[in-house]
Order: sequence, then C-alpha cells, then structure tokens
Amino acid sequence: MRKNRFRTFLLWALLTLACWAGALAVFLGNRQGNQEFTGYYDSPVLTGKEMELFIGEREEEDLPLTVAWKEREKEDFSGNTGLTCQGNLLEISGEMKTLFSKQLIRGNFPWKGDTQGCVISRGLSRELFGTDNGTENEIRARGETYTVRGILEGEDNLLAVWAGEEEELENFRLFYDADLVPVSQAEEFLYQMTGTQPDRMFEGNLYGALSRFSLFLPVLILGALAGIRSFQAGRKQGDFRKKLCWYALTGLLCFLFLWGLEKSVRLSPDYFPSMWSDLSFYPQLLEEKVKTFRKLTALNICQADSRILTGTWKTILLSGSSLFLELLAYGRFPQKEGWHFYSPLHRIKEKRIGKI
Repeated sequence: MRKNRFRTFLLWALLTLACWAGALAVFLGNRQGNQEFTGYYDSPVLTGKEMELFIGEREEEDLPLTVAWKEREKEDFSGNTGLTCQGNLLEISGEMKTLFSKQLIRGNFPWKGDTQGCVISRGLSRELFGTDNGTENEIRARGETYTVRGILEGEDNLLAVWAGEEEELENFRLFYDADLVPVSQAEEFLYQMTGTQPDRMFEGNLYGALSRFSLFLPVLILGALAGIRSFQAGRKQGDFRKKLCWYALTGLLCFLFLWGLEKSVRLSPDYFPSMWSDLSFYPQLLEEKVKTFRKLTALNICQADSRILTGTWKTILLSGSSLFLELLAYGRFPQKEGWHFYSPLHRIKEKRIGKI
C-alpha cells in the first residue's frame, strides 16, 4: 500500500516537472515579445518615403526600432514552375526581422536596396515550388518579379517585399530595449509619428506578464504548501531546538514565497492606479482590455503577434496542467511513517510475536 502510494506520488511529481519544463521552454522562446507593441490602423497614415525619413531620424535619437507595412489580401502569385495561387502580400518599410521575429527558417531577409528580393512563407513555397526550401526561385506578383531570399515558418500563403516610396502604410510594430514600457508611451509615440491614434493596439508586455505569472504560480503554490507542512511539523515537535528549526524553515519559505510573488508580477505603470482608493480602476481596466482583445482577434493580426498569443496560451495551459498535477502529487505525498524502513532484526521480532 505504501509502495503504491509512493509510486503514484512519483508519477504525478514527474508529470508536474515535465509540464512545467514545457511551460518554461515556451515562455523563454516567447520572451522577446515583452518588448514589442503593434499599432493597427483602419486606413493608411504614412507613406514609404515618410517612413524612410523617420528611420533616418531614429539613428540620431533614442527611439524604438520601428517597422511599418501594408497587407493586401487575395493577391495572385505565380512561380517560375508555372504554378499559381492566391495569398497575402505584405509591403514593408523598416526592418523585416522586427516584423518576422524568430520566424526565418531558411535563407536571409533581403537587404536594403534589394527591391527585387522577397521572403515567402513555407506554405507558399510548397504551393508554388513543391518544397520547403524555395530560395532563389522567382515569384511574380502585381506585375513585378521577385527572387526568394528567405523562407518564413507558417502554412499560410504569404509574400513580403519592400514597400515603394509612394506606398501607403497602415500598420506599425515597435521594439523597445526594455520590457516594462507603458502602452500609453507607445501610443503617444505612434501619435507623434503619424498624427493619429491607432485604432487597435497589441501589447506584447501584457501577454508576457500573463505568461510570467502563470509560470510562477505552480512554484508559489508549492512553496505555500511546503510552508504549511513545515509549520504543522514544528507545532508537533516536543524538543525546543527541533521546533525552532522547523519554524526557521517556515520563515524562510514565507520569505521565498513573497520574493517569488514580487518577481512574478511585472506590469508597466499603466496597470497601477494613481490613487489606490480608486476602486473602479481595475474593473474599468479589465473591461477595456477585454474589448481591445476582441477587436484584435476579430481582424487579422501579424504573424509575430499571433506567435505571442499562441505562446501565451501554451504557457498558461502547461502551467495550469502543472499546477493540477502538483496538487495530485501533494495529495499522494507519503506520510512520515511511509518513509520508515524496519531493520531485518525488527521484522524477525515481529514474526515471533505474531506466532506467540
């Protein structure tokens, strides 16, 4: 009975560690998103030439890395193999790698001035060229012929090229050096650059904060449960020195719990009220964020934002599974007597007493 209990505990504990390790891997892979914001506009607000002038000014000032683009849906593409299909065309001004963060799987991004270079998705590469590696092939779109320089992950048909000077741009992605930049600062920056507030705003640091807290939650709960057990064990001790040791351990666990709680909650100043007596601040904030999220998910978002959202949900799911398995393991934790092993001599004595 005791062995079965221990085996069950060990099984739940190993599954807990596996789920938490998976959540940690997803969180670390998605961590760069904490420094990124995306502003979406319903109509063009800047031209390619104006964007290039701004990029030149950025090198002289301490401004975030910025990329702008316009997306055209259901464009006709044809490859040098004779195959044709439809997909989305992105015309980009700025750094392509900022828009397609960690998505390049083969080749390179076209360099500045390479107006005939492009990157395509893996799905489009398969559709037109029958392979995952369609680099150096040619693709024709909107009367222009482009050479494929790199392949992006993703199964959707996507072609990304440099925007022309007269091309009108309507979406902007910002990359900051810090991960606690307020969204209000990013909105103000976009307003100064375009003269218009974005219709929708994607906050990478908000989803990063949700991922971070969900990742820490199983660890915090484990620390709290360990602290409770330690306190209960101290109360049962008759010896003063042992009782003191158990209480010291309880105090240490409490300190670690509070430290972990402080590290798990990392939000920008926008998420704290100017006056703590304002009880309506958080209900209004929650309503606003839910409304913004619905507006974002109702329309197309860029691949980088989609990647951040997917990573957030995966982290929350794996962390939640880890917490559930952790509670199951805690319920099967062997009691003190379960760890006591009798010596062979003690067993012989028990058998003799049983015979009498």
